[in-house]
Parts: sequence; C-alpha cells; structure tokens
Amino acid sequence: MKNCRVLLADDEAAILEGYKLLFDWQKYNCEIVGTAMDGQEAVKMAGELNPDIVIMDINLPKLNGLEAIRAIQESVPVDHPIYMIVVTGYDEFSYCQEALRLRVSDFLLKPIDFDAFGEVIESIVTKIMENPDRQMILSDTLKKVVDYVNENLENEDMRLTLLARNMNLNPNYISQLFKKELGYGYHTYLNQARVEKAKEYLKKTNEPITVVAEKVGFSDYRIFTKIFKGIVGVTPSQFRK
Repeated sequence: MKNCRVLLADDEAAILEGYKLLFDWQKYNCEIVGTAMDGQEAVKMAGELNPDIVIMDINLPKLNGLEAIRAIQESVPVDHPIYMIVVTGYDEFSYCQEALRLRVSDFLLKPIDFDAFGEVIESIVTKIMENPDRQMILSDTLKKVVDYVNENLENEDMRLTLLARNMNLNPNYISQLFKKELGYGYHTYLNQARVEKAKEYLKKTNEPITVVAEKVGFSDYRIFTKIFKGIVGVTPSQFRK
C-alpha cells in the first residue's frame, strides 16, 4: 500500500524545514512530495502532485491559504478527496469559521505542537487507508516501466518517446498508465525518483554535488538544484547539512 502524499505550504522556509525535521512522517505512512511558499504555487503543485493531504498556512502571499484551498477543492477529482489542514497564528483565528465552511479537516495554531499534530495526521491517514481506492496494485506493465526507469536514472536522456521505444510500448499508453495508476505524469515520477536517489547519495557519500547530479541523470547542476529544491524544499547543499 502506498504512502499518503503530503504537500506543505508556508511562506517561511524555516517552518517548512521544521515540518521535515521535527516530525516522523514515515511513522505515519506519509511522505512529503512537495513544498510551496505561496498560494498560487500551492494550487499549481496540488494539481501536479495529486497529494492526499495539504498542510496550508493561512497567511500566504499571492493567494491566502483559504483562497488556495478553495481553488484546490474546485479542481480536485471527486474520487480523490484531499484532506486540508489549516495552520495559523492566534491573531488569525477569526478565519476558523471560513475554514469550517470549506470543510477543512483540522485547524492548528502556531507554534505547532507536534504531539497534537501527530494525532491529527494519524486520524486522517486512517480515513485515507480505509478508502478501498487506496488498495493500489500496479499493473504488470507499469511495474516493468517503473523498474526500468529506476534502474536507468543515471541516463540523462529518459524522454518518454525513448523509454517507449526501449519498452516496445506506445508513449501515450505509458503516459496514461502513470496518470491512471499513480495519479501523476511520467516526468513527475522521473524527477521524484531522481531526487530520491540523489538524497541517498547526499546522505551516504561525500561526493561533490555535481557528481551526484550526474549520477541521477543531470548534466546541468543548475537544473538539478532547481528540481531538487522544488521537490524537497531546500537545495542539495542545504539538505546535506
């Protein structure tokens, strides 16, 4: 059974980092799939990453948290509900009534009490896992494609058309498999797989980041850093520290 996918949205990098470092996501069968620092980015990433849970600060630039939640809920598929957790400071508690109208799952105050936070996450994860649609078994075809991708992450040229040719499959068919069975596209999976592999190298080796980038298929260090930060929330150098 796959982990619950979590999207974090806060305009303070330190708070985003705190969520990652101070809470044991694996214990609750969760993984952070993305971070956003403004409301518009949160809406965009929710559409691309298909999260199960969104943890949203109210006081965000461009779109405030409630506006972002409303936009996400208007676009989310009926068969894939997203559980929203709103985080706010004491002086913004008047937003609570509007959050309730938006059917927000929970409303938490800063600074976060991570014991209480864990109870909220545990409750939501239980609801998600009870949904029969979560009992996901990948088709044999997609398993083979995913295995091939994971074994060839060092190859820079992993275009969908080239992958399809090597697998003797139609590229449109592969694209549809990813979206239907995983909930997101091939390139999103490829980037996430590369970043996860890069995280392993960064934790276990002292190799230069340029070398790590090449080992996961990026000849351009700048592109690697941009994609890594977009998924993890920090640069490779910051992650290694």
